Amino acid sequence: MRKAMILLLLLPLLSGCWDRLELRKLNLVDIAGFDLNEENGENEIYYIVSKLKSTGQGSGDVISQVTKLKEASLVESVGQGQYTDQAPFLGVTTGTYLLSESFASHDPVSALDFLLKTPYSSINVPVVIFEGDMAKFLDTVPKANSEFTTNLYDFNKALERNHILSNISMMNLILSKEEPLTDLAIPLMKQSDLGVELSGVLLFRQGLNTETKLNKEQVQMMVLMQGTGAGNQRYTGNIPEKGKEQPATDKNKQNNYAFSVKNEHSRFTFTSKSNKLQKVKVNVQLKINVFDLGKSFHQNKPDYINHMEKELSKHLKDLATTTIETIQKANCDVLGIGMELKAHHPDIWKSLDWRKDYPRMKIEPTFDVQIINSDVE
Repeated sequence: MRKAMILLLLLPLLSGCWDRLELRKLNLVDIAGFDLNEENGENEIYYIVSKLKSTGQGSGDVISQVTKLKEASLVESVGQGQYTDQAPFLGVTTGTYLLSESFASHDPVSALDFLLKTPYSSINVPVVIFEGDMAKFLDTVPKANSEFTTNLYDFNKALERNHILSNISMMNLILSKEEPLTDLAIPLMKQSDLGVELSGVLLFRQGLNTETKLNKEQVQMMVLMQGTGAGNQRYTGNIPEKGKEQPATDKNKQNNYAFSVKNEHSRFTFTSKSNKLQKVKVNVQLKINVFDLGKSFHQNKPDYINHMEKELSKHLKDLATTTIETIQKANCDVLGIGMELKAHHPDIWKSLDWRKDYPRMKIEPTFDVQIINSDVE
């Protein structure tokens, strides 16, 4: 009985911790935006935090609260946050890191590497680069659209899930600076109606911005050559007759196409002489489901299907060739050719000065397209 009374007396003392923080006073950061003011050189941080404006039984009205911090360095800006009436800010729930183009152009890894050792920070979450005036965007859109933070998080996940584009995490970006063969294609987004849309990627070489962008069509070619294009992504376009672009209104002279990739296989082959690299071939085999081939689907006879398989193969090869030219000009090996050489062809690899030789290599893509949802035997 005596022990029971002692336990009852101790219960009030077990209700919490001495350093506890009330949940309603925590500022859990949904999006962290990093910007560089090129006029004064100040690093600016934008914390976007979701707050309950009002609560109801099992529900509540959510608003996005934006806090701007600025100092000479990024780490000083983070420290400045503890002196505001919005503190403390915790990054354990951060879903996206948003970088402005100006910030991304000035050695972002050196400014961000402190995050690897920062308590309560998330580093295995996607990095996105914003194309346009990020400061103006973050000052208006999150406040006007209460679902913006959730939508951006879901959008990044959907890009990877649907094999449109792989996410690049903050850890991937920071560690890439010390990896000579780790080049990255970071998603590039721009403003749409109360949100964002993918506009392409920005190429990085060992953590540094190459200032080279790929548009959405080139991103699709990059993904196909990487061997990750099978999935829910839709590939659409048109094949101009005789290799000439036709006006968009001249539908009769265009071979429109729309397809998804059911199965894909991509591999590199290397031609060498005396252990000297002569040529790299990127061989891509696609089994596709078509939705449009320029004619009503019931009119797609076997001869026409065979013809369009060849036309699509040639068309994709042409698009991939221009994409490779852009990637090589940036000296950015996002296809992973260097890794393949070093791992499986060490004699050839040892003969190369990689960063000097890579931009001058002859890299030739080939496509073999097979349409599988047709009556062709």
